[in-house]
Amino acid sequence: MNLELCDITVRVFMRCLFNKDYTDVPNWEELYTKYIDLSGLGEEGQLGLYVAQHNLTVRLKHITDFLELQQKVFSLTGYPYAAAFEDMRQYGHRVTWNKDEPENFLTQLMRIETKEKRNYAELKKVEKELDDAEKSKDPKTVNARNSFVIMLNILRKDGNQIDKDKTDMEELSLMIKQHRDDVRAAENK
Repeated sequence: MNLELCDITVRVFMRCLFNKDYTDVPNWEELYTKYIDLSGLGEEGQLGLYVAQHNLTVRLKHITDFLELQQKVFSLTGYPYAAAFEDMRQYGHRVTWNKDEPENFLTQLMRIETKEKRNYAELKKVEKELDDAEKSKDPKTVNARNSFVIMLNILRKDGNQIDKDKTDMEELSLMIKQHRDDVRAAENK
């Protein structure tokens, strides 16, 4: 059962984010990505790095799992698991099968693996930037937990009513987005 942001409360989201407890939230990565996108938080410095790290990790995990599955199924049966081909389109990879040229399929898998090496390099770069930022003494550098709590406090000071057990994450994301838009508008005046 895949959940949407409107299905989880702020308290459940905090449990997942802070404690890495994903009980009853099977699609946490997807929900976190939606939260970042909807709230517009992916545009900010260190939080942007966390988002990039998250997105790259999810991408590379999915592609690695796909490649391992295909290699195992192919080695056992001589055929690929074609139902999973469509999953690769979201990452820009088009996989095909021609039973008359099975070696072409293995070549496609190797090509995908080669192309994804740039994303592994990008992930290492992002992780290094995050590590450097966390070692920095700059007080503007905060982690995702601190950013979330600070944002909740700012929204409450602005008069938003946020009940951790009743406010859903879609609503909170929109509050954050509205607050950010208001701040930008005030800065541009």
